[in-house]
Amino acid sequence: MNLKNALLLLTLLAGTTSLAQAQTAIPAGTTSLGGSIGYSRHTESQGQDVVTSQFRVAPSAGFFVADNLAVGINLNYSAGRTTISNYPENNLDAATSLRVGPYVQYYKMLSEQFGFLGTLGAGYQRSFTPTYTDPVTSLNVTRSGYYASLTPGVVFFPVPKFGISASVGYLGYDHVNVQPSASQTVSNFGASFGLDQLTFGGTFYFGR
Repeated sequence: MNLKNALLLLTLLAGTTSLAQAQTAIPAGTTSLGGSIGYSRHTESQGQDVVTSQFRVAPSAGFFVADNLAVGINLNYSAGRTTISNYPENNLDAATSLRVGPYVQYYKMLSEQFGFLGTLGAGYQRSFTPTYTDPVTSLNVTRSGYYASLTPGVVFFPVPKFGISASVGYLGYDHVNVQPSASQTVSNFGASFGLDQLTFGGTFYFGR
């Protein structure tokens, strides 16, 4: 192969690579609107059945400021309940949690239909958790403060303008004030991954 043919081949390869990248990228100017939903249920038998269930929903809206890079805002609401089979009269009210804040999301598309994504979010959070202080007395605990989280996931596009995403947990930091305590603050940093954290989402991409 002479030099002229080699240069021609390299030019074609470079052009093909650039075209493939352009085709798989989610272009700047795209608007996304969607959310995720999840449900988990866990049962323990300790002489009685203790069932813990949780429902999660998280709508979001974003705008791609560059190819494959979006900024936006999301809301995350969850409600969970624990029931005890032998003591139905002592079942507590549902524990609830609310998070709202901005996010930055990056997509790494491996093909036109499949890719990885990472979501970095932060914002305000508030939760309500009823708990027992003794077998017959309950206490309602409220926590409010801020959070930061990094959530990896995968995304699949069955059609160009609609994507299905999935994740199995996150790496996060929380800092909250606890009530009814007048001065207690709690900070947590750690990872939470597993099938009980499985969450699916669907997003429309306008302008893709």
